[in-house]
Amino acid sequence: MKWIFLLLFLLVLIPSAVFGQLDMERELHKQILINLKKDLKENYYDPNLRGIDIEAKVKEARDLVTAAKSVEEMTDIVARVLIQFDDSHLGFIPPARTVSVDYGFDMQLYGDRAFITRVSEDSDAKKKGLRPGDQIYMFEGFIPTRSEFWLLKYHYLVLAPQPKITLFIVKPSGNRYKVDIDAQINRESVFKPSNRELLLEWQRTFRERTHQELYNDIPGLAIWKIPAFEFSDIKVDKMIDRVKKGTSAILDLRGNSGGYVYSERELVSAFFDKEVMICNVLSRKKKEIEAVKGDGKKAFTGKLVVLVDSESASAAEVFARVVQLEGRGLVIGDQTSGKVMEALTFDHYFGLDNVIGYAFSITDADLVMKDGQRLEKVGVTPDDRVVPTPLDLANSRDPVLARAAEKLGFELTAEEAGKIFARKK
Repeated sequence: MKWIFLLLFLLVLIPSAVFGQLDMERELHKQILINLKKDLKENYYDPNLRGIDIEAKVKEARDLVTAAKSVEEMTDIVARVLIQFDDSHLGFIPPARTVSVDYGFDMQLYGDRAFITRVSEDSDAKKKGLRPGDQIYMFEGFIPTRSEFWLLKYHYLVLAPQPKITLFIVKPSGNRYKVDIDAQINRESVFKPSNRELLLEWQRTFRERTHQELYNDIPGLAIWKIPAFEFSDIKVDKMIDRVKKGTSAILDLRGNSGGYVYSERELVSAFFDKEVMICNVLSRKKKEIEAVKGDGKKAFTGKLVVLVDSESASAAEVFARVVQLEGRGLVIGDQTSGKVMEALTFDHYFGLDNVIGYAFSITDADLVMKDGQRLEKVGVTPDDRVVPTPLDLANSRDPVLARAAEKLGFELTAEEAGKIFARKK
């Protein structure tokens, strides 16, 4: 199945058994490097591998794994082989751990600064005074920047979670302070879950990640929140029938990291009554045009605004840019993430009894938009750039959604907008 986004790093994998000896971990990571090289050579969209000598890089990584003193160090070594490609959809999905950590808060870029967006009630972060709207000036000695924010999260959330982290915080008032936060340690079973347990966990995660909401309490306006491009044509048709009850629509793609190609195509069709060119797809063997036929009279042809932010990625970015290029509507919000390629996932397993799963996301195509430009490393620039202030975040106000409603001729305050899709704390 073709994917065009990066949430693959959040897949639920089989928890690995605790190794009694570090040498067993070395063998695992050396095997991972062998499969990494094989998958890259056979499937990466650029057969020249961007000029990188993968034989030399893997040999160097193998030597570093031999000398490594911890599992986290080995995992980091493997991941950095792929990070050198500077490719948003190329990455290592490491074996799941028997011990996981929860820092007790979420963070996001707004403009060029990182802010706390959610704090768990029973967390040490809450006890230490962290609140939504606090700016993270420094995270473990690193100043978050737009170009490296994803790498910071990948390292501390996926590759090497830490039991304690140090932050430098700037409050909305301007006060600054240093805080040490203890993560919540969660211990998982060292035994491989049953297939039923894995299926139930996957279904729960899938529902949480793909749950869509439609708000149509304002006469004439439909506000449709789509967290991921993981839906069928039937789902789109049902939602569009509800959207068409109004004359205007706001499509909220904030936080949407992308998803399936076919879902993206279905959504484009639903908002166009004519054939639309989406992009050129450049793979290892060929160049092809991705285009879709509009849904004709079934399509929603009213006024449209698309909301995006720094977490909008891949398919979400492609959709927003198509709307701009076709003059279909307005895009409002923050500069998007610039993670726009296509990729496939390659799963691998190690062991016989206690099986350990890991995977690689391998980019198999580059995308070029209708205007000849790439969105990779660039992102979509909104027609109207609006980002919440620290006080907006602290008080659960949503000025982005409020601005979108205003552009369409509806009255909606930032306070009212913030309550529509309010997250449960």
